[in-house]
Amino acid sequence: MVGSSLSHARTTVSGPVGGYPAGSAVLIVSQVTTHGVATCLRDLVDAAVSGGYGVTVACPAAGDLATWAQERGAVWERLEMRRSPHPSDIVALLRLRRLVRSHGLVHLHSSKAGALGRIALASLGPGRPASAFTPHGWSWLVGGWLAPLYRRIERILLPVTTAVVAVSDEERSAGLVVLGPRAARITVNPNGVDVSRFCPAGPAAPRTGNPLVVCVGRLCHARAPDIAVAALAMMSTPGVHLRLVGDGEDRRRIEHQISVLGLASRVELTGFKSDPAPDLRAADVVVVPSRYDGMALVLLEAMACGAAIVGTRVPGSSALGGTGVLVPTEDPASLAGAVDALLADPARRRELGQSARSRAVENYSLQLSIGGILSLWRGLGAFPDADTVHGPMAQLA
Repeated sequence: MVGSSLSHARTTVSGPVGGYPAGSAVLIVSQVTTHGVATCLRDLVDAAVSGGYGVTVACPAAGDLATWAQERGAVWERLEMRRSPHPSDIVALLRLRRLVRSHGLVHLHSSKAGALGRIALASLGPGRPASAFTPHGWSWLVGGWLAPLYRRIERILLPVTTAVVAVSDEERSAGLVVLGPRAARITVNPNGVDVSRFCPAGPAAPRTGNPLVVCVGRLCHARAPDIAVAALAMMSTPGVHLRLVGDGEDRRRIEHQISVLGLASRVELTGFKSDPAPDLRAADVVVVPSRYDGMALVLLEAMACGAAIVGTRVPGSSALGGTGVLVPTEDPASLAGAVDALLADPARRRELGQSARSRAVENYSLQLSIGGILSLWRGLGAFPDADTVHGPMAQLA
């Protein structure tokens, strides 16, 4: 967990912002507006606003984050960004530069927001506001021909923010390997889950009597739903069904794969669900087959629900700590074998699920995670306005 001993950065903000003192005005920037990162930011905004911070969220209009932020009392600034480099980045950069100047603290989330935000900060010189960057998975992990460029950009921009926050020990280690000795300044603040909402008790989603494997997450390359489908085709347990909870850019490709493998009667595509807890409770086994990650929120949600889990060895998967099964990435045969073994052993599934629940409560609660970020903010010189503190999360600020 991050501490509060980081040096303060001088800020150009000279007066109140949105009715809040300059030191209470926080700008959160994210290119990602759905699924795990957006969910983490929704909870952070909720705690920060109720704790007395004046929060502005700058993000694209599509997705959930803009609505969530406004519902929780934050100001939303439309900031259109694309995941890959694009000429429109120039417009976003100029808009970001203006926003950055009017806040006492800037917290950048996701690689694209981190790149544009740090360029905007650097352009303001040494008088720029205090800032933090949380990558939620390093940019170069996407692979492909742009990976060397992303590594170079991260090396250049690393010193710009006052703090860099990894969401897992493995993410920090990956940063050290690529970014060199200067990356020793990276601190770790794990993601967290609401263990009262995600718990074994509660409604379970409908299911048939067949063994049910559930995979929650965006249908995209990083989350690897195609590996889950390929593993289903290799499983030896009779009648296994796979439920994919989520939506995304790879949906048509997944549908084609299901058709080619003749699995249409055994795979459910439910689309995105704002509350995946009932499906996690309904599962005999939950699979988290990610190709790369920082720390998958769904992994923590499944742990908190007491699920038997098979995941891949990616950054953040150490959260399981022996309370689940880990297999290599890009290996549907190993995934299939691990799921078959658990489906054949109900006692083992119960044991793993109970241990995973206990570990989530002890180490990965939402309160611990958000408390760490708000402690970081205070260490960077951003303090809540005592006159606006309210709500049950206020104690964290």
